[in-house]
Amino acid sequence: MLQSSTGFTRTNYELRCDPFKMAPSTQDVRKSRASDDLIMATNNSSIVSKRSVEHLYYPDEPHYFRFFVKKFRRRAPLVNRGYHLRLKVIDTLVRRFLQKQSNRKKVVVNLGCGSDVLPWQCQVRYPESCQDVTFLDVDYPDLIQKKRQIVLETPELQDLMGTWEVNDGSPIVLRSKKYCQVGCNLQQLSVLQSCLDTLFDVPSTEFLFVAEVSITYMDTKGANGVIEWAATVGNAEFCLLEQILPDGPDHPFSHTMLGHFNKMNAPLKSVHRYPTVASQEKRFKSLGWPSAESWTLWEAWSDNLFMTAAERRALDSVEPFDELEEFALFASHYFVILATTPKSEVQGHVSKVHEEADISSFQCPMTMRAYDSAQGHRRLGAAMLVREPNGGEFISHNFGQGPVGRMNSEDLYQISSQPVAPLPSVNTPSARVCHSLTDLGSAGVLLAGGRASPSTAFGDCWLFNKQLSAWERTKDLPVPLFRHSVTRLGSSTLALLAGGRKNHFETSAEYFLFDPAEGWKKCHVQSTPPALYSATLVCVGEVGSRAFTGILSGGSLEDSVINQKLYTWRLDISEPEPVLSFQQRIPKDRGLPGALARLGSSAIQSLGYTLLLGGVIEGVQLPSVYDIIVLKTTETDVRVVARLDGTDSSGVMRPFLMGSSVVHYGDGKFAILGGGATCYAMGTFWTPGSYSFRFDPKLLTQHSSGQTASRPEPIQYQETIEFSEGEKRPVE
Repeated sequence: MLQSSTGFTRTNYELRCDPFKMAPSTQDVRKSRASDDLIMATNNSSIVSKRSVEHLYYPDEPHYFRFFVKKFRRRAPLVNRGYHLRLKVIDTLVRRFLQKQSNRKKVVVNLGCGSDVLPWQCQVRYPESCQDVTFLDVDYPDLIQKKRQIVLETPELQDLMGTWEVNDGSPIVLRSKKYCQVGCNLQQLSVLQSCLDTLFDVPSTEFLFVAEVSITYMDTKGANGVIEWAATVGNAEFCLLEQILPDGPDHPFSHTMLGHFNKMNAPLKSVHRYPTVASQEKRFKSLGWPSAESWTLWEAWSDNLFMTAAERRALDSVEPFDELEEFALFASHYFVILATTPKSEVQGHVSKVHEEADISSFQCPMTMRAYDSAQGHRRLGAAMLVREPNGGEFISHNFGQGPVGRMNSEDLYQISSQPVAPLPSVNTPSARVCHSLTDLGSAGVLLAGGRASPSTAFGDCWLFNKQLSAWERTKDLPVPLFRHSVTRLGSSTLALLAGGRKNHFETSAEYFLFDPAEGWKKCHVQSTPPALYSATLVCVGEVGSRAFTGILSGGSLEDSVINQKLYTWRLDISEPEPVLSFQQRIPKDRGLPGALARLGSSAIQSLGYTLLLGGVIEGVQLPSVYDIIVLKTTETDVRVVARLDGTDSSGVMRPFLMGSSVVHYGDGKFAILGGGATCYAMGTFWTPGSYSFRFDPKLLTQHSSGQTASRPEPIQYQETIEFSEGEKRPVE
């Protein structure tokens, strides 16, 4: 077995025979072969997804993945968007290597290449930069033999090579000036080194090693051996793209991802030892790479090096897509590092790290009631507190996405031990997701907009009559919208609506005032912020009865990048046309930059404070310790004053604040219902139960971090009621 140690030279990789070392047993050989077969099988799923991206996103280029995929299968938009980003990141860093000024010959070595078609794509996209470049594909001998057969049988692939040599008695199974193939287990580095020495004048050659989700399947010692060996080759760069665990293995996405690869019997071997970008940077430096640049893929998404704003916007015209939070989850759990040797004189990009912020932490232990079976599996819905005529209360969590599609139903939750007995409703809204529910006091609860597919927005609006426990149709939105933001204006029965999506490629920059008696009025806006959707909109003050103040933060810009600006606003309704003015502010976030700039968060007023829950932030995974933060807001000032910690020694699993709904049900008590996400192509995670916690602002005034709030009674799922043909009926 290859032995390696820090500081070795190329000669240490010469294969040495130990006459006293026993040969591996037949059982060990079979085990190793079975493991290799499972790793090679991961290529099959990957190339089908890349073929889907090639077909949809690159219609004007020659298609090369089609020669390796027998039958085209269109992947889901989230999977397409994720693989498009992976391909774009690798393509960008390879292009940068190809276009770099150098007098040396350049070689691109794809380690664990699978059926990737990087050589052919580069020749088409960057022909001038590829004139004296050789692409070398390296993978298991069996896989390389299959790839060689396809290349030799396909004229469009042969064109790259010109003349070529085939050799079945050597690891170098295919050789030409532009393209070569080596069949070699990456554990056999002496073999790979010998192949490089045979093919190239190594001292006068510049290498780029690319490993896209390949060496992560090797044991950590073997993967580190590959990285360390590559650093001894000479002038080289190493581009590694693979998974990380930015918020630990228990984060819902990480948990789902690890389970997926374990189920495939292809576990990720190094991710536990190197779970963060920072640990990966240290890994490379300890293995002989003095310089490194790094990005999470979520950072790469918004970095113009990889994609401009215009390119990001153009993607929305390819296919309907409305899963930006889930895309951010995926992209935050993958990273790319570009290491170089010798040491670079220029400091490259370094991935952002969230240090521990100077924010007081207060314990708000959560009570969780686990769902049975598929109960409560609902995301992108909305929830409201309902008071029955007899004085009882319950929570309705309605519409949204379920395990098999959009749901035309509501989940009912008990607040106390008293059973819920909802009254029938003659008319109800239709199934939808990404709508809003806003309690307007005596006027009822306003339901506005939502969507079916991302290309089909709804404009209908409804008021839930609290006295009759029934939905009543009200004035439609001026334009159909989903992912808009709505806030009640103080203690009035009015509401302000901000932004939203008109369809999958167009964002509204308009603001509307809702009056139950008059319907919707367009606001005259001064100092207009950019068009946003899924932003945080909160009213924090009243100035008499005709003016209101609040904040606007986060949300997505039209190019699917999170807005980093914070605004305070003032709405004057003293004239027939409402006037809305904005002022940009610098938040006092106490060492937590970007804490307020969230996409898809929930914001609720309570006892003079604003609680901000969940969502995603720019560039990196939101650390779970900042899932819930407390804001103190005035007309001119926004301060982060605390974070709430819902964990304790009881072992309650933390809630997944993605696609969930939050309801304030009195006395500082909050319920978190539903939630979940599609975790790329690895499965769907559903929040395991309903949660409740209590926020006591007295803890904030005692100036003592570590104080604990009392635990509220649990919120109990009771039943699901289906809306159909003018009536409600329980789901059997």
